[in-house]
Amino acid sequence: MAHEIFDIVIPLFCVRWNTRAVMEGLTSHYQPRAIHIITLPDQVDTLREISKNWKTAPLHIHDEEVFFKSSGLTKTLICEELNLGKSLYNPGWFYQQLLKLGAFEGIPNLSEWYLVWDSDLLPAATWPAFRSSGDMVEHVFALLQHNAYGNPTIVGKWETWIKTVLGVTPLTDDVGTFIPHHMWFKQEYLKSFAQQINKYYGSDDHWLLLMMRSANDFGTFSEYWTYVSWAAAQTSDSVCFYPYAEYGETTERFFDDGTGMFSAALRKYLSVDSFGPDDGFSPSYEEVNAFIKAEYDADKLPSSLAFESSPRHLKKNSENMHIEEQRSRWNPRMAQEAATV
Repeated sequence: MAHEIFDIVIPLFCVRWNTRAVMEGLTSHYQPRAIHIITLPDQVDTLREISKNWKTAPLHIHDEEVFFKSSGLTKTLICEELNLGKSLYNPGWFYQQLLKLGAFEGIPNLSEWYLVWDSDLLPAATWPAFRSSGDMVEHVFALLQHNAYGNPTIVGKWETWIKTVLGVTPLTDDVGTFIPHHMWFKQEYLKSFAQQINKYYGSDDHWLLLMMRSANDFGTFSEYWTYVSWAAAQTSDSVCFYPYAEYGETTERFFDDGTGMFSAALRKYLSVDSFGPDDGFSPSYEEVNAFIKAEYDADKLPSSLAFESSPRHLKKNSENMHIEEQRSRWNPRMAQEAATV
């Protein structure tokens, strides 16, 4: 179906073996006007050079250190607000969330509705991003994470943040979470969200600084869940999503930094001899998609694949994994446990 012109925004820690495939996949499926990538200063020139021959929508690459320069802020200034001591979360983890929420302040002429996409999420048998509803066009995302497998302590802190800072009821679903690794954001709701942050703290300081301070007060926050809860409280038709059963039940998450089971099998399929996270392996979306179709039955294709890069995913026991990790054929932990049965 025809859809409005829109942009995609992607915070990117560093260029990985799957970066090209994700960018080309998003272009192939969704045809954005542009893809805005926000990354570390030392990645900007590298990405500009290697992406010249990628089949993507126009790529606009932004230095995350000075992304909010129009507001007089740097990454360093914002991250200096965090004082959590020993924590699971480092300043960069929170800052990446602020890049998503605040993209409208860092990118001139960004589309009113913009689609944020996590850099490790590859679309496969993916969902439409637009849906007709009478004379309206809905902006739709998919629930990709089951709600029975999260850390209840962390989820509780996120819930408290939403109730306390925003003063709204957290949006919930019977099956899925609102941590779907992608999200439609609308500038109208983000601007009123920012005003609410200032109102809660009774401060004229920039709302991004206050967001980082809020992590000191509550221990954490969740960009996706906070946004949809706020947007849903503004207008009932502002949040549209596919239930977990439609696309979440076929998505998979697993560790693969370029040395994992998936990339190893892909290399074999493509007759590539090199092996390693930094060997220059950068397959196209066309190549990765062909491999996926060769590996899966036609009626059992995954909706998406999330390539986790943190080695902690290799250390999880099955009872600590999300169900999206447990079901994956590319999860070495599950393969090892199956071999011992």
